Order: sequence, then structure tokens, then C-alpha cells
Amino acid sequence: MSPASSTKERILGIARDLFARQGYTGTSIADIARELGTTTAALYYHFPSKADILRALLADPMAAYTRLLDGMRDTPLPPEELLGALIDLAAESRELAVIIDRDPAVLKLITDQLPQPSEQLNEQVIAALAGPDADHLATIRAHAAYSVTKNVTLAAMSLGAPGADNKLDPADRAEILHAALRALDQ
Repeated sequence: MSPASSTKERILGIARDLFARQGYTGTSIADIARELGTTTAALYYHFPSKADILRALLADPMAAYTRLLDGMRDTPLPPEELLGALIDLAAESRELAVIIDRDPAVLKLITDQLPQPSEQLNEQVIAALAGPDADHLATIRAHAAYSVTKNVTLAAMSLGAPGADNKLDPADRAEILHAALRALDQ
């Protein structure tokens, strides 16, 4: 790893931590530079703006979510696989979910980066979970299952299984998937 990419990774780690603790809006470039032990000018060498730092933090989870949805267009996933993938995505982007949930400015930045409005992306997932010719109640159950994948995954990780090392415990993942599948049951 080159020194520049190492510095970028350190900046991203510091920013992720500060954004999670103080919020995106409540964190300044000066805060990040101070934690890094450098000047704001040196930080701007690596990232032209705070928004660029956030974009870099969100790039991988957004790409994974987009790949999942694009793949569903080609080959629909059974609900168990789709819900499992959503649980894994929520677990992998746990710290970012906290940042996203706390700050409307972050939601706007994400919306601006998505290939289509987030409502449409979410509706794709709901439609896939509800199934073809879904009625009102099937759609409600699909929303409930989708909510379980994010909210319960984040809750389980904040509770932290002993020895889980900031990862989702496999037993917890299985229980979350089971709960999400139960939400889909009629």
C-alpha cells in the first residue's frame, strides 16, 4: 500500500468514527485533520471536501446494494437469499447506517449518487419480497421483513455477542433471517 493510500485509509477511518459520534454535519474538516495529526490543507490534498470523504465511505456499500438490485433484475432471488444478502449488507455497513440515520444531509448526498431514487430501489426489494400479484397484506409483510433485515441486524450488533469482534454472530444472523422470513409468512 502506498503512503498516499495508507493516509486515505486513515482519513476514512477517522472520518467514519467522527461522523458516527458527532454526525456528518457536526464534524468539520478541521476535526478530521486534528485527529489525523495534520493540517486541513494536507487533508484537502487527499479529499477535496468533506462530501468527498463521505462519498468514499459510502462507495462500497452503495455499490454492493446496487449490484444486488441489478442482479435481481436478471435473476430473481428467493426471499431467503435476498433477506440474507440484505442482512449481510446491513452488518457490513453498520457504522455507516448510524451516520445515514442521524443526518438528513447524508441522505441527500446518497440520493444524489444513486442511479434512481431510493424509493424506487426500496420498492424493487419490496416487490421481490411480496411476490407477483401481491395484495396489500403481502406488501405490508414484505415491508416488515425488509425492516427486520436492517433494524434487527443493527440492534444485534450493538448488543454484541461475546467474542463477535464487531461482526455479526452467525447464530444471530440465522435468528434475524428466521424472524424476517416469519414476517413474510401469511
